[in-house]
Amino acid sequence: MKRNAGILASWVWSVLTAIALGNTTWAAEVDRPQPTPVARPLAPASEPTLVEEALRAMDGAEEIVFAVRELCSATQCYATFGVYSNEPTFVHAPDGSRLCKLNLRTTQLTVLLDDPKGGVRDPRVHYDGGKILFSYRKGGTHHYHLCEINTDGSGFRQLTFGDWDDVDPAYLPDGGIIFASSRGSRFIPCNRVQVAILYRMDADGGNMQCLSASTLLDDRPAVLSDGRVMYTRWEYLDRAAEKFRDLWVMNPDGSGQTILFGGMGRPYPDFFAKCDALPIPGTDKIVSVFSPALGQRENAGNVMVVDLDAGPDDWSAAKQISPTVSDLVWTIGLGHGREGFRDPYPLSEDCYLVASDKSLLILGGNGETQDVYRAEKMVHDPRVIRPRPREPVVTPRSDLQKTTGQLVLSNVYHGRNMEGVKPGDIKSLLVLEDLPKPASLHGLPGAFSMGGTFTLRRILGNVPVEPDGSASFEVPALRAIYFVALDEKGLAVKRMQSFTMLMPGETQGCVGCHEPRTGTANYSAGSGALMALERPPSRIEPIPGVPEVIDYPRDIQPVWDRHCVTCHSAEKPEGRVVLTGDYNEWFTQSYYALFAHEQISDGRNWAEDGNNPPWGFGTGASPLMKKLDGSHYDAKLTEQETDLVRLWIESSAVFAGTYAMYNRVENAVADAVGTTMVALGTPVGPIVERRCLTCHGSVAELGKRVTKEEEAPGNGRFANGKPPEMLNLPRYCWNLYNLSHPEKSMILLAPLAKEAGGYGWCKAKEGQPIAVFRDAKDPDYQTILQAVQAAKMRQEKSGRYGMPSFRPNEHYIHWMKRFGILPETFDPAKDPIDPYETDKAYWRSLWHRHARDHASHVVPRPAFDSKNELIQSISPKTVSFARVMATHVLFPAHVGRLRRGRGRG
Repeated sequence: MKRNAGILASWVWSVLTAIALGNTTWAAEVDRPQPTPVARPLAPASEPTLVEEALRAMDGAEEIVFAVRELCSATQCYATFGVYSNEPTFVHAPDGSRLCKLNLRTTQLTVLLDDPKGGVRDPRVHYDGGKILFSYRKGGTHHYHLCEINTDGSGFRQLTFGDWDDVDPAYLPDGGIIFASSRGSRFIPCNRVQVAILYRMDADGGNMQCLSASTLLDDRPAVLSDGRVMYTRWEYLDRAAEKFRDLWVMNPDGSGQTILFGGMGRPYPDFFAKCDALPIPGTDKIVSVFSPALGQRENAGNVMVVDLDAGPDDWSAAKQISPTVSDLVWTIGLGHGREGFRDPYPLSEDCYLVASDKSLLILGGNGETQDVYRAEKMVHDPRVIRPRPREPVVTPRSDLQKTTGQLVLSNVYHGRNMEGVKPGDIKSLLVLEDLPKPASLHGLPGAFSMGGTFTLRRILGNVPVEPDGSASFEVPALRAIYFVALDEKGLAVKRMQSFTMLMPGETQGCVGCHEPRTGTANYSAGSGALMALERPPSRIEPIPGVPEVIDYPRDIQPVWDRHCVTCHSAEKPEGRVVLTGDYNEWFTQSYYALFAHEQISDGRNWAEDGNNPPWGFGTGASPLMKKLDGSHYDAKLTEQETDLVRLWIESSAVFAGTYAMYNRVENAVADAVGTTMVALGTPVGPIVERRCLTCHGSVAELGKRVTKEEEAPGNGRFANGKPPEMLNLPRYCWNLYNLSHPEKSMILLAPLAKEAGGYGWCKAKEGQPIAVFRDAKDPDYQTILQAVQAAKMRQEKSGRYGMPSFRPNEHYIHWMKRFGILPETFDPAKDPIDPYETDKAYWRSLWHRHARDHASHVVPRPAFDSKNELIQSISPKTVSFARVMATHVLFPAHVGRLRRGRGRG
């Protein structure tokens, strides 16, 4: 009776709470099924149950808090809130959610908040054990906000507001709150989903400050025992998109961002997203979920314990402790989520709370499990309700009154995979910026590179490298920057395929180029200060005559028109290469040809791991760069033209220089046949099959292709342990069609007899020339020609990118209005718009400005002690690099051991 009365009382309280919040009715609540705790089987007296072990580890506490909600409706692991960029579909979990607490000893369940039309996620317990921070989407709304509630269900209050989503919060030892938020106004580059980056605020929601420049996704921040913040960061800067969702660390003010575990490529399919990580009390280890590929929904996977003492690159430091899940499917982040384990919370090194589908379990250190609760929906984020000591407060290293930071490089020649690079080979660093995306689409519609980058890159300029390999320079704060080490010809020796960022006023040091993160600078006795510290920090030198963001049709094609098309045109296709600016279905003839003939080295998105050998990536590995100096049939570019081509390649060789571009379905010549097949569709496909494939064998043999695979695996599939070369892109030769001049299409001229004005390239199986089309009157020739002509007309009508009729797509306009870049009254049918300038205005709106201009965003910063103040000002004549490293080096992930403490909140 007593237990039933308790359950009834908790039910009544949940109803009253929901009514007070205005998002339920009595009738709805009466009909709502209530879950019951799972009965614990009795164990022999000599074998204590895992529940008893958990209670001992909880040190007097008995209650845990958790959320109940269904699996998110979208199939991607990163789509947990917000709306698609091109349709009004919200991707958050379906309606109906609760915040609950469970007494492990008595099995009594108390519902703290129940919203049949809303959503609850990410509960975190305060240091005093008396209140819970969580993310809440009120019924009838579509945005998550941070809220608090007392552990007895009273005292509900909302902390954040607005048309944004604030999720994944964590209490900070300095009294603030760190969280992930869509306030960064950006979309995932490879898809159409809004993403969150890290922010911090005061306990009452004031003084909000962005802590991240990521163009992708930050999530699940958690405070380590030494006071730093561990989080999961996903990035794919010129690297495989699904491989690099790793653990990073920062100081609570955003400074000191560096890799904690991961960051190096792993072979297919032996790599995982590292998610939901928390420090294990009393150890230097963390517990994390390793979810297949870039992660399944809700980050489901295997529970791993990682020893951080070994550094970020030692895969043997990760040990699986959960039972193996046989149906944990390995895919490219699509679907699934019910299989596997989630949200591990360490009570000790041998005992964990963990969620799995609709069950809460206790997981032992040897893989044994025991159910403690089963709900009618999925359960999430179990946390112990108890007081715990605060971690030490890390002294802030940022100064929001400033707009730049300083980066000090010890020795560019020190690092992994630097064989063959001699002192003096590297003359400068090219500084680039990865640019966030205000609206995005997935697959071919959003493709503006040849299966490479999903984002645009800004060319900031060069900084010098001293003869000793050192460099010191200023960089704009809170921007995603990366570097390319250049030789005396300006060619890439080594490339950074990750980004770093500095907070305002921060000084960050790095040892070398791709150096092991456990390494230190190698100094000889009495070597003194680095040469770069004998002078003030360099300022980035812009490159004359080169736009910050290069647009291929606008900036690069005119170079080919001046120097190349006399030999490489539809009229004179020397080497079967056409370098005109005529359109194919998706790009231009020249753009596709350069990649199909392997003239460009870029980061092919599904295969590139990074840390290539010297001169093995970018301009250092691009054959095109050897054809510009006059040695290739007298094609000699000017210095400015060479710089333009060189920097186009280094900025990832994009086609469109604006995010306003959009490949419409009208671009296609034939019927859509699925983007992962080598096929041409009707009416062209049947003609090709009948007239061409008796000799060629397959469509893949018609023309030079970028990809080598015959049939690519479908979405989310990997064949023979390898990824697709290009995901969601057609595999035939795109230069078969000329949509500027349909009569110049290769699919028409190659099989047309020479005497009829064709190329006469076709040969019979025996090798003798054969004219498939004897003249242009052939009915099949005319059918193909008419199909290409019709596609050209559709493109001109739809306003394809690059054509005079081009207009930014409607999704771009919508989000530029939403982010305050375009006025709400803007009419895309009437009002003029320059997409390049609109992009720039969007990026500028995200830049950090002086804190005095944004008093509401200032994070309180204690005064530095005299030593730190001295180092911050950095006297170039007297301060050695060793002193800078001692106080301001912000790659300290493995310097010293973690402070051992109790569990996280």
